[in-house]
Amino acid sequence: MTRTPAASPASSPGAYPSAVETGGAAARRFHLRHGRVLPAIDPAAGTTAPKHHPGAPVLPLLFPPDFAPARPGNRHPAAFPEPLGALLALINGVTRIDWTGTGASAGRPVPSGGGAYPGEVYLATPSGLCHYLPSVHALEVLSRTDQRTSVIHALNQPPPEVLELAVLITSRLDANVARYGPFGHRLQALDTGVLTGQALTLLESAGAEPTAHACFSGEELGRLLGLDARAEVVHAVITARTPDALAPGTALLRRRTARAGFEPAPVPLPALLAILADAAGPVPLDHAPPAPCELYVVAHRVTGLDTGCHRRDRRTGRLVPVAPDATPRDLFPPGGPGELAGFEAAFAVLVTGDYESCYPRFGDRWYRMLNLRAGVIGTRLGVAAARHGLGAGLRCDVDTAAADDLLDAGPERTTLLAALFGHERGSGTPVCQLLSEKDLP
Repeated sequence: MTRTPAASPASSPGAYPSAVETGGAAARRFHLRHGRVLPAIDPAAGTTAPKHHPGAPVLPLLFPPDFAPARPGNRHPAAFPEPLGALLALINGVTRIDWTGTGASAGRPVPSGGGAYPGEVYLATPSGLCHYLPSVHALEVLSRTDQRTSVIHALNQPPPEVLELAVLITSRLDANVARYGPFGHRLQALDTGVLTGQALTLLESAGAEPTAHACFSGEELGRLLGLDARAEVVHAVITARTPDALAPGTALLRRRTARAGFEPAPVPLPALLAILADAAGPVPLDHAPPAPCELYVVAHRVTGLDTGCHRRDRRTGRLVPVAPDATPRDLFPPGGPGELAGFEAAFAVLVTGDYESCYPRFGDRWYRMLNLRAGVIGTRLGVAAARHGLGAGLRCDVDTAAADDLLDAGPERTTLLAALFGHERGSGTPVCQLLSEKDLP
């Protein structure tokens, strides 16, 4: 069964995706005007509140989550296995408390541009259709009817059988527009890509054989979830088997942005190469672009690697010099926080992609799909860095034009995501981990 992807109505003129597929014309206009130009950010602007369904039944989940298999007499009365609660907490829940000079704030296990968290997570299981409430770690029951067949019917490439679990990730279209302007729509695709990557990592670790879908009928899924297409649209669907147990590992729980900055200390080249190898593996998405994402490294303090920009060869994994003497600080506007973070970082990784490669096939939606893929890779980079004891930070303030000038890869390839890496400073913002090693099996 094949469907032509259909874009959802835009939230404002010039926003992306456009109301009608245009073979990439609307996406090109968006990127030219908003997607590669850093906006005048309003840090005082608020963000829209997370989604809530007033009147829907609410089912509290165990907290701290139980990562072990469900045991007789210890199952949730709604028949949702405990590992699903753990999965939701580690995808988009509240897993720590961050203390700042102005008080405490809820921290999540994934980064988000400006802390806007536009992504929402829905579940379709044999027990019904639900929406996850991160702040209280609970499920809102939208329907007690099994809607998995309806979800599968909306996918362009449905799995050969109806699997036990479908995770639907949506984005609230105005979540960060007040702060970033139309540029926020690009950040939303990256944010939902990070959420998708988090879910894939967790499900893969549990042997649940997940596949992420970006090709589907948005209208059908929107109607199923009761979405107002002017306010919220589906970005990704993940189909998988229900995990019997979830053992995410310490690295995933502790992956976080290096808020206190980086120590100006070198990183060994083997650690850098291992991080790149983890991030560059096949992504279980339902589409394979003819021009895959490529990774570039801008090295500053890497033992055994010259300072400068290097391209990772997809076949051999070797780093090929591209631009000598470039450092991570060159990727950001002068005098801004990105330049300061880049000065401290040991290296930066640029995730690049080719927009023009798939506009004829997917239309305007390809812009969102490619940024979603970059977000998945960004998650992998952060998790891999934590395994090697390094701090990581995904940056939304990269100067795309300056970064592209370093690539020397032709006008069709552009920077989708930038991440900084290094040894995190040993002091800084106090953090209270709500989930820790003792909560793991």
